[in-house]
Amino acid sequence: MKILVISDGKYGDRAAKTIRKKFPRTQFIVIRERNPRMLIDEVSLSTELIEKIEWAELLIVYVRHPDVVMQICEFNKPSIIAVDFGKGYLRQVKSINPNIVMPKAMCNVHPDTGIPEVDTYFSEYGFPTYKIELENSQGDSPIIKSVELLVESPCGASEGALDNLIGKKLIPETITAYGVNIRHECREPISVMLTHDDIADSSASLHIINLLEAIEREIPEQFLSNTVLGEYAKKRRQEYKCLKQASDLFDNYL
Repeated sequence: MKILVISDGKYGDRAAKTIRKKFPRTQFIVIRERNPRMLIDEVSLSTELIEKIEWAELLIVYVRHPDVVMQICEFNKPSIIAVDFGKGYLRQVKSINPNIVMPKAMCNVHPDTGIPEVDTYFSEYGFPTYKIELENSQGDSPIIKSVELLVESPCGASEGALDNLIGKKLIPETITAYGVNIRHECREPISVMLTHDDIADSSASLHIINLLEAIEREIPEQFLSNTVLGEYAKKRRQEYKCLKQASDLFDNYL
């Protein structure tokens, strides 16, 4: 699939590199940065950008000015807007181009939008999904032998943090260390609704929960009530429901 990642220079560069692993025809272009707080009477897109948009089958837009994004959406290409401008804005752009999604976070989307190109992308990059192999799984503290990322975050944080897991003992501290690294490496664009810390905490917590679910499928007996991992997983799932509590969790390990 031909993917064009469009950036105004702040976000998207690392995503483009990550996406090329599974979609090698991905291209990346940086356009002029515009102050999001300033209205633009007439948006002018470069010839190079227009040609690349026409070439692409899917656009991923890491542009922070809503007027520029609106102009890009008018090309009626299947598009993922990687900056959350709010529900009202989404309704407006979808009235122009219905083949658009605007997730609150790029690593928390399932491939069920009904837009074929978008779903193909989110089947590889989006909601983090793991396959785990353990050693000595009958013991008190198994070793994490390998971790396969079936679906990963587009910014590369999922994969970049794997060194915190592979070869380590399966104990709560190992899982939390992975989440802390995700938090540090999170490159999610700042939403109009949330601060960067909110988004990073949410992303890290989501990775932890999905990782725990993959581990639980391998050794469900170690996730029963009153077990160390069972109680740890219960707390993490509760914290994910509240960003502030998740932030407190990671602050304790910084």
